[in-house]
Amino acid sequence: MIKGHFFRKDAWGRRLGKRWAIWALAAASALAPSLARAQTAEYVRFPSLDNWKGNAPLQLDGYFFRPPGKDRYAAIVMFHGCAGAISEDSGRITSRFIEMSRLLTGMGYAVLLVDSFNPRGTHQICTTRPSQREIHDRHRVLDAYGALAYLESRPDVIAGRVGAIGFSHGGTNAVAVMDATSQAYRQSGRRFAASVSLYPGCTSLLRKQPEYQAYGPLLVLAGELDDWTRADRCQALIERSRGRGEPVDIVVYPGAHHGFDQKTEVRLRTDVTHGRNGTAGVHVGGNPQARRDAYRRIREFFGTHLTP
Repeated sequence: MIKGHFFRKDAWGRRLGKRWAIWALAAASALAPSLARAQTAEYVRFPSLDNWKGNAPLQLDGYFFRPPGKDRYAAIVMFHGCAGAISEDSGRITSRFIEMSRLLTGMGYAVLLVDSFNPRGTHQICTTRPSQREIHDRHRVLDAYGALAYLESRPDVIAGRVGAIGFSHGGTNAVAVMDATSQAYRQSGRRFAASVSLYPGCTSLLRKQPEYQAYGPLLVLAGELDDWTRADRCQALIERSRGRGEPVDIVVYPGAHHGFDQKTEVRLRTDVTHGRNGTAGVHVGGNPQARRDAYRRIREFFGTHLTP
């Protein structure tokens, strides 16, 4: 087991060194002062339930953040979006995941950030149309249950108290892992205690057969103006599940776009042509009010469902 393993030479996932701290956050402090305090993590590897293109389970990369001052803890599996867990520009863990890890470890939870892309030889899929991608939702759900099995095998993690959180493409995964009808759920024989999904795509889950059925608490946080992953599809999915008495909820933030938890200004991405506006692109960027409320709700949600 190698600790503190955060830097990659390229998008194929070659690694440097044995132990590093994410001191990159300090270097970025001029742009994001709240990130100046360094955060360390442990690099781990564990098998997915997916064999990918071989005959054996794919070995995934993970980054494990421990809460301070505790020997055993509940844990949360974190799913990155279409841009991956590692920044293509810096070769380091993206600041969004560092910030969320800090929030959650500060609450006493361990966090496992799962890298589903580099072990498959891919860095990002944002600019690839869904029909042309090799990595699909089903692969990421199998990764999620592999991560759950790994965490529940650790003596420092409390089995039965493992939640999930995901962003965008990983947000879709955070919804999908709570589906009682999925093959991965049946194959695993395990369940997540609760899940939070930020601005997911819900179209495929809304259309799937058999119908999506949430087996546990799920909170979806979406932006009203999201033109990449439409909030109305998630609203329809949640309303249908809620009508059956499933423990699901959704909050749609007025005036918020995709990536509303970011600290950057809203910008147009013309390199993404599979959103609501087609070749006109999609809007991505922060909304301070939505971000504050989302963080508050995340704290309250996990405080309710992961804390004994």
